[in-house]
Amino acid sequence: MAIILGKIKCWFCDEKAGLIYSVQDYGIYGEVGKRVFYHPECLEMVEMEPEKFGHKWADKAIQINELCKQNRGKCNIHIVEKYQKKVAKLHQNHFERMMPRK
Repeated sequence: MAIILGKIKCWFCDEKAGLIYSVQDYGIYGEVGKRVFYHPECLEMVEMEPEKFGHKWADKAIQINELCKQNRGKCNIHIVEKYQKKVAKLHQNHFERMMPRK
C-alpha cells in the first residue's frame, strides 16, 4: 500500500512539515486502513491544556494515546522478539568470523 506524501499532514495543525508520527485507526463499522498523522508537539500541547483546544481535539488526543498503547501491545512484542534473535545471530556470526582458523 503506497502512501502519497503530499496528503500527509498533522491532524491538529494541518501542517505538512516536520516530524510526523502516525497510528493505525480503526473506524466505526470495522473500517480499517485509515491512519491518523500528528506532530508529537501538537499532541503534547493538547494533552497539557485540553480545555484550551476543545473537546474534539481532546478526544482525538485520547484516542491517539489509546491506539498507541493497543498497537504496541499487539504488534511490537513479536517484532522485538524477532529483532533480538536476529541481533544474537549476527553477533554469533560476527565473532565466529573473527576467531582464527586452525
